[in-house]
Amino acid sequence: MANVVVKDSHITYNGVGYFRGNAEEVQCGSIGQKRSPITKQNYLEVKDQLSADKIGTAKSTKVKIDFNQSNKSAFNTALSAIIKGVPVKLSGDAQFSKLSSGELDLIKLSVSTNQMKKAANNSSNKLNSLDGWGQNARICHQIFVVVSAELATQFDGDVEINLSAGSGGIEAKTGVSSTTHNATKIVIAPGTTFAYLLAKIDWEGHGENKQIKDLDDDQYSFS
Repeated sequence: MANVVVKDSHITYNGVGYFRGNAEEVQCGSIGQKRSPITKQNYLEVKDQLSADKIGTAKSTKVKIDFNQSNKSAFNTALSAIIKGVPVKLSGDAQFSKLSSGELDLIKLSVSTNQMKKAANNSSNKLNSLDGWGQNARICHQIFVVVSAELATQFDGDVEINLSAGSGGIEAKTGVSSTTHNATKIVIAPGTTFAYLLAKIDWEGHGENKQIKDLDDDQYSFS
């Protein structure tokens, strides 16, 4: 199994580069413009959010961090880890200590590009905004979040989870295909995203009939 390698500006997992810039503002379904400042890391400038209710479901799995190849300095930024289902703010030192000791784990949440395309096409106002932002318009469809080790086991192994809008953020609940009393729920609030992947838009049609034809992964790079 491939492990996550954490760098100051990005992480790498299964050969894919994920963004870390502005991660505290990004959630699954965040939309905005990709920015590429000359002297700073690339990031998503978040402008709006697709409804979690329209996105519907995602897949989750637990991943491991390769601390031998990762930069300890990459953990200096304060982060909210999800403990007992809700975000808890941690300093960079506490974050590194608890992740390296196994008290906390990293999980990956992924929405398929086809599913995210459908959610965007069914959101006319936000679709118009994406069109207006031009070639830099992007949608976030994969994120990594830090959770307690106990919770991580409930989200491991390509588990299907249900996404819904909550008062404190996006609610992610397991047990979509099973009885509800066995469900585990976490709240993914602003400040909990560790890293994320963007999707670039391929359009079709014109005017009022313009819609997203396809979404393509847009990985982190230095350009």
